[in-house]
Amino acid sequence: MSSPSLLNTRKIALLDLDAFFASAEVLRDPSLRHRPFAVGGGSERGVVATANYLARQYGVRSAMSGAHARRLCPQLHFVKPDHRYYRELSRQVLAVLTAVTSVVEPASIDEFYLDLTDNTLHQGSASLTMDAIRSQLREMGLTASAGISCQKMVAKIASEERKPDGQFVVPPAQVLDYLAQLSLKRIPGVGPKSLERLQNAGFYTGSDIQRADLARLQRLLGDKAGWLLFQRCTGHDPRAVVTERIRKSIGCEETLRHDFQHLRQLEQFLDQVLLPQLQKRTGQSRWQDIAIKSQTVKLKFSDFQQTTVSRTAKSASPSLFYQLLREAWERRNQRGVRLVGLSITLPDPDEQLQLELNLD
Repeated sequence: MSSPSLLNTRKIALLDLDAFFASAEVLRDPSLRHRPFAVGGGSERGVVATANYLARQYGVRSAMSGAHARRLCPQLHFVKPDHRYYRELSRQVLAVLTAVTSVVEPASIDEFYLDLTDNTLHQGSASLTMDAIRSQLREMGLTASAGISCQKMVAKIASEERKPDGQFVVPPAQVLDYLAQLSLKRIPGVGPKSLERLQNAGFYTGSDIQRADLARLQRLLGDKAGWLLFQRCTGHDPRAVVTERIRKSIGCEETLRHDFQHLRQLEQFLDQVLLPQLQKRTGQSRWQDIAIKSQTVKLKFSDFQQTTVSRTAKSASPSLFYQLLREAWERRNQRGVRLVGLSITLPDPDEQLQLELNLD
């Protein structure tokens, strides 16, 4: 592992394409630029994938139901997603980035980590290099925000500071101070449940964690989650930008045409739709040949609340999915089920360096 001094000399950037799906649609239909619109389904059962910034001014957000979005913004226009087009556009962005550095890690379809440590463009300035990249993307019709630091986590958080179409730098000497003033909800992995637990214990900002007793955090969150949060808030993130990402999970989910009111309906849906989909995505013909860490069932109810049930396992098992489904079903409290999903978590060959775990 690299020494702290060497880690502090790294130049790592996170490029985040602004409202990517919406920006992609404007490229195809410039008339959308001056009207509030969302990518996704506008029906009662539809869900917003993303919204342009005009729509966001009305409170429209991703993962919101299409019906709710229309109530917030009656003139909202909906565009059907075209994921093949988005993937192709993402590949074009990746080509722009790899022309600058070969060390690029696509974190998602619209987020990319770059290691600019050995970059020689613009006298080796990471800031000027990212400015130039963002200018080139702007010529393509896309805007992007960027965060720059000596580590991946801080670069990612910093990319949110100047959205849209801006960038923010956190030099190595300022990492601890920057993390100290952050609300804990901005630390990756701190979900609503963990945040509530932390705030009830008097922890609100990064500085609170920096001053905390590690043993107390571990009692509060568990050994691993407490240690990870302490590492994050004290600026320890040795992860390298990797050009080949390891697949961490495989899953599938479906929004149902009508709410299911009976467990038997869900069991049939698993049997006929979701289990075949999931097995196809694993590329394995036999479930027992699929090595995993855990299995999960997710249900979203008619009131848009959702629940997940997981179990650790060494190999995938359809029967365990049915068991988890029944456990999740028992939490419905007379609500109908509008969405059901299955997923498996894959073994992680380098788990100690992964800081992407959800603390909840």
